[in-house]
Amino acid sequence: METTAKLKENLKALRLSAMYENVEQRLQEAIGGKLSYADYLLLITQDELERRKNNKRELSIKQGNFGRYKNIVEYDFDFNTKINRQEIYNYLNCEFLRRKENLIFCGPTGTGKTFIAKAIGVEACGKGFKVLFTRAIKMLETIYTGKADGSYTRKIQSFIKPHLLIIDDFGLQPFSDYQLNIINEVISERSENGSLVLTSNRPIEKWDELFGDTVVASALLDRLFHQSHVVKMEGKSYRRVIK
Repeated sequence: METTAKLKENLKALRLSAMYENVEQRLQEAIGGKLSYADYLLLITQDELERRKNNKRELSIKQGNFGRYKNIVEYDFDFNTKINRQEIYNYLNCEFLRRKENLIFCGPTGTGKTFIAKAIGVEACGKGFKVLFTRAIKMLETIYTGKADGSYTRKIQSFIKPHLLIIDDFGLQPFSDYQLNIINEVISERSENGSLVLTSNRPIEKWDELFGDTVVASALLDRLFHQSHVVKMEGKSYRRVIK
């Protein structure tokens, strides 16, 4: 017992919290299973690595500004049978992120666009990617206020730097000229450096109605759709059954 107590004291001093909490249980398992010293060390160090991985994931989710979210297993695909379950699950492996591609979820209110976008973002956090979730109007307001206090560059960079930027409610209303310029700058900077996930209630065929400057709009949409996967969310309102 004296050796175990001293070992726990050392682990606490080294801030190896998972090893500290599990050392006695793992020791009993090692004795009962007649594990070698190396196997015991492997077991207990895996506990520590798993704890650190989970802590990093939780911190990343917190920094990602997701607010309330649900994991994809909580989405009822049987309710909206028009939505391709396998297609959605394929995006959870985040290969689109590694290829710097975009996802665009379009469809009526309540079909689960934000639900699924957040679930993909949370999964990306667990794989070590930096993710930021924002509503379109909130992003535009945040960046625009930077013009008044000199923080414009810093604020716009905060939306450019993450591996994945999720913009919710894109195109609820037409963009003003200054908003179009901000959107164009964000998308242009991200086009070769990161991925986007957009959700929109507006059909893509009507996105040209969002922009007053057709020249800037054409360049923006070209960059946006160059490497994008469009997912049409159809069916009944899912939101009504999860309240």
